[in-house]
Amino acid sequence: MTITVNSKKKQVKKSFQELINDLMTSNSEKVRYNAARVLGETGDSKAVEPLINVLKNDKNGSVRLYAARALGELGDSKATEHLIESLREDRNVDVRVRAARALGRLGGRIVVEPLVEALNDENSQVCITATDALIEIGDIATDALIKSLDHEKVNVRCDATRALGEIGNKKCVDKIINMLYDEWVNVRIYAVTSLGKLNDTKAVPALIEVMKNRSENDLVRAGAAAALGVLRDQRALLPLRELIMEAEELGELEDTALKSFKKIMAANWQAIPGANQQKKAVTV
Repeated sequence: MTITVNSKKKQVKKSFQELINDLMTSNSEKVRYNAARVLGETGDSKAVEPLINVLKNDKNGSVRLYAARALGELGDSKATEHLIESLREDRNVDVRVRAARALGRLGGRIVVEPLVEALNDENSQVCITATDALIEIGDIATDALIKSLDHEKVNVRCDATRALGEIGNKKCVDKIINMLYDEWVNVRIYAVTSLGKLNDTKAVPALIEVMKNRSENDLVRAGAAAALGVLRDQRALLPLRELIMEAEELGELEDTALKSFKKIMAANWQAIPGANQQKKAVTV
C-alpha cells in the first residue's frame, strides 16, 4: 500500500512500512508526527502497536498528541489502557485533550471512570473534552456522572450537569432538580437547561418555582422559562402569563416567558378552554 503524504511543498508517496520507520526512527519531530497523523488515516490496525509505543515513549508532545489522535481514529481497544494512562499522567495538556477525545471514540465502561476523573483536571480544555467524550459514550456514563454532581468543585458539577442533560437518561431528573438549588449560579444555569433536554414533566413545579423567584439570577429564571416551553406542560401557563403581565416592559426574561407561553398554547390549545382568548390577551 502506498500513501500520499501532503506537505506545503509537494505530495510525497510513502509505503506503510516507510511511515512506520519514520514514526519510530526519524530524528525530526515533524516527520514523526506527520507519520502518526497519516497512519491514523490509513485505518490499518498494524499501526496500533507502533503508535502505542510512541504515545508512551516519545519525548515530543506533538508526536504523542498525534499518536493519541491516530489511536482514536483506528478504534482498536488495545490502545484503551494506554490512552487512559496518558489522560491521567501526561504533563502535556494537548496530549491529555487528545487522549480524552480518543477514549470517547473507543467507548466502553472501562473509559468512564478515567474520563469522570478528568472532569477535575487542572486544565479547563481537558475538562470540556472529557465531558464531550462522556456524552459521546452515552448512557453507560450516567451513574458515574450522577455521583459527580456531589463533587466539591463547581466546574465538575457544571460539567456533569451538562453531560447528563445531553445524554438524556431520565434516572438523573430528581438529582438535576436538586441542582437548581446549588450555591453557584453556573450550576443552576446548566440545571435548568438540562431539565428541558431531559423532557420529564416531573421538573415542572421546580422550574416554575425558580422562574417566579425574584431573588434568583435572571439568566437562571430565563432558562427555567425556556425549559418550561420545551416541556409544554399546561401547569406553566398561568405562572408564565403572570410573569409577562406584571412586567412594565418585556426584557429578556419576559420575552423568553412569552415564547414559552406561545409554545405551550400551540401544543395544548384544543384542551384549554378559552385558549384563543388567552392567547390574544397575551400577544396584545
